[in-house]
Amino acid sequence: MYYYIFDQGNLPMDKFERLQTEALGYFAEFKISGEAARVTPLRSVADLVDTASQRGAKTLVACGSDDTFNLMLASLKGRDFTLGFVPLDEKSFLSKILGIENIYIGAKTIAARRIEKIDLAKISNNFFINYLEFGVTSHNLKSLSWYAALKLLSSEAKNYTIRIDDSYNLSIAALGGLAINIRSASASGQKIADPTDSHLDLLILEKMSKMQTLRYRQDIVSGNLEKIPNTTVIKCRKIDFLEPRGTPLTMLGRIVAKFPAAVELIPQRLRLIVGKNRTF
Repeated sequence: MYYYIFDQGNLPMDKFERLQTEALGYFAEFKISGEAARVTPLRSVADLVDTASQRGAKTLVACGSDDTFNLMLASLKGRDFTLGFVPLDEKSFLSKILGIENIYIGAKTIAARRIEKIDLAKISNNFFINYLEFGVTSHNLKSLSWYAALKLLSSEAKNYTIRIDDSYNLSIAALGGLAINIRSASASGQKIADPTDSHLDLLILEKMSKMQTLRYRQDIVSGNLEKIPNTTVIKCRKIDFLEPRGTPLTMLGRIVAKFPAAVELIPQRLRLIVGKNRTF
């Protein structure tokens, strides 16, 4: 049984209702109709996940933004669902990763039911499938002017202490970095951000000259830090961010934790419906 969770998010009501009607029409066309419920001030995503479990649903589909999917993921509480996603937000990060460009392709993908088992990451009590940022990379570099971005990337490096796989401590002067399970950008020549390889990729950006900043600014903005000479790349299953204490760890621009914090990987934990144009 399919259970669809519709979430208005930041969409205007008239646009949301139009997109919901469009999605339900496609679900009927592809013969994947199921129970549909809408997030309201009185019914959160977590409440709807509980309802889906009580109704015996086997497949949960988030219809909304990346936040809708992440909230659904955080509400699973160990329950065994197959998950899907239909984007209503044109700026969706997940839609690029999963190869689901719009509502029509989302419905078609759910109907095709191509399922991949992927790794699931955990920080504190929050589960996620994408990546965390810290230091300069935690800023929205895409929205900054050329001068502001150059100034930020030319700032002084900080001394970070990070413990890898409960095995050794890494002390490094760096501008920032990423802890990646999956991302929308693909990297040529290196197997980075593969959510089926049972590893996280820790990318740490070291201090750069102004010339390097100019040359590699786009790679930094895109999150392809491994293309930059001043980057340390480590594959691991657990990362303890230790120092400096209080440093924010962000996900898609939102602070989800602060140093000290531990990130762990649960291999092959999640069953996810994916499109043929996915990035992994």
